[in-house]
Amino acid sequence: MKGGFVARGVWMLTVVALLFLIPASSPVVSGDFKEPDRDWVERRIREMTLEQKVGQMFMVGFGNPGDQPAYEINDQIRTLIQEKHVGGVILFGRNVESPEQVRKLTGELQKLALSSPPGIPLLVAIDQEGGPIIRIREGVTLFPGNMALGATRDPNLAYEAGRIAGMELRAMGINMNLAPVVDLNNNARNPVIGVRSFGEDPSWVARMAEANIRGYHAGGVLTAVKHFPGHGDTAVDSHVDLPTIARDRKRLEEADLVPFRRAIAQGADAVMSAHVTFPAFEPSGLPATLSRRVLTGLLRKELGFDGVIMTDDMEMGAIAKRFGSAKAAVRAIRAGADVVLVCHTLSVQKESIEAVTQAVRSGEISEERIDRSVRRILKLKAKLLGSQSVSGDSLAEGPISERVGRKDFAEVARTVAQRAVTLVRDDRRLLPLDPQKQSRLLVLSPEGASELGDALKRQGFDPVVRNISRSPGGQEILEASRMAVEADAVIIGTLRAQMHPEQGDLVRALQATRKPVIVLGLDTPYDPMAFPEEGTYLALYSSLPVSLEAAAKAVAGRIPLSGRLPVTIPDMYPLGHGHDREIRQGVE
Repeated sequence: MKGGFVARGVWMLTVVALLFLIPASSPVVSGDFKEPDRDWVERRIREMTLEQKVGQMFMVGFGNPGDQPAYEINDQIRTLIQEKHVGGVILFGRNVESPEQVRKLTGELQKLALSSPPGIPLLVAIDQEGGPIIRIREGVTLFPGNMALGATRDPNLAYEAGRIAGMELRAMGINMNLAPVVDLNNNARNPVIGVRSFGEDPSWVARMAEANIRGYHAGGVLTAVKHFPGHGDTAVDSHVDLPTIARDRKRLEEADLVPFRRAIAQGADAVMSAHVTFPAFEPSGLPATLSRRVLTGLLRKELGFDGVIMTDDMEMGAIAKRFGSAKAAVRAIRAGADVVLVCHTLSVQKESIEAVTQAVRSGEISEERIDRSVRRILKLKAKLLGSQSVSGDSLAEGPISERVGRKDFAEVARTVAQRAVTLVRDDRRLLPLDPQKQSRLLVLSPEGASELGDALKRQGFDPVVRNISRSPGGQEILEASRMAVEADAVIIGTLRAQMHPEQGDLVRALQATRKPVIVLGLDTPYDPMAFPEEGTYLALYSSLPVSLEAAAKAVAGRIPLSGRLPVTIPDMYPLGHGHDREIRQGVE
């Protein structure tokens, strides 16, 4: 492993000397470390105090008051690293301005950790899943997300998406992506998973996830598969309250657990628990995060996972409202968790760390139990990914612009977006449109309307663009219908229309004008449930610019259509459904 520690005294002198030699603005974490010897983990455990061991078991976020950005180290994270000895930091959008700024921030965070007891590098994590869950948006490659990858049915693209995202994250000093989501999205009304999932088929989700994880590893970052034992069949957002999945054990084992088993067999780095109750596994009503039956009995013993078990954020409503974050932190560790995620509030973070420390001092948790978790965490930090580990130099030399947001990376993202586009129905054979004959387009969308209009303009159309609300009212529907009369065709984006039936009302009103209407699904592909009548519907699975560009090309007949539904549209279209469509004749 690159990076590590020889004798502790020599190592610390080396680090201190390097820190004095490195300019304050430099993001470089460390020098030319050697691989740690075999007993580095055990030696570090012996050297740490109880407080330092407990601190290693917490991953924390930081921000500034009033939702102000926190682009630099502030008092919150300084306190948590220097005084509470936390072992991990999670970044959010509030911590991100640009790739260069992120690289500088992560370098300074690592320098602070290395110069503070116990002098162990941080896990620096982020949720950069692709699709709707993206913390870094500027200057990097944006992929449409897991469900779009699932629609391509190409594991090679899942691998490439992970590899590119991993390379970019590692270049910015981020060594762990809290991804991929391996939940099966088998509930059309799921408010929190949706397009974050590769789909609903257990074997295909497992195959795509495995390829994605291998890609992340090739790119140099650790992963955390989530949300164990499955968050797909819920209609409640665990950020708000505590969902229950009432499936029987046989069904859970045959479906939801399949991707987790496959990921574990392939050497998953970490598994993140779900704040969801599973009566089939835990009849007491405890959520998986707090259940010894789930974390230790099912995940550790039955599935044989010996890596790091992480909790989801303990400030989420499912936990904080019902159990209290600090008390829940103690219960999660007793249940088998190794890393406790507390993402936002300093007082909650300190209280949680202190509660665990006190639980050890009182004998509620043994120090040997703490040692087992710290051992797993340090092994993870010592794990080689290519030639790098967390404890090594995570930042390559040279301008960061040469390693993030590259043109060849963008081309892969375009390929994913284009191959994902799924022609679910085209009953009147409206596609493709010819810009020479149907130039005037009315473009309506609740997200990305202007970007979609620009993309259609680049295909030779003359669009009139209007933003619409997610739940359009009668006046809005009437005005859109009047505008449609003046257009040659209408392009309308819909977003979770099955949860916003007013979008279905708008689509039907537009179709009543007798103008060609083409509907673009910007999120999950269940929208036709809100307008089941005949029509034309393209599933994009994303409203990112790269997906809107693909939609414009699909409308113009400039790309072949080959995507397949990775989920069932209940009572309408089966898993794997999709129509092929070749490039329009006469288009080069």
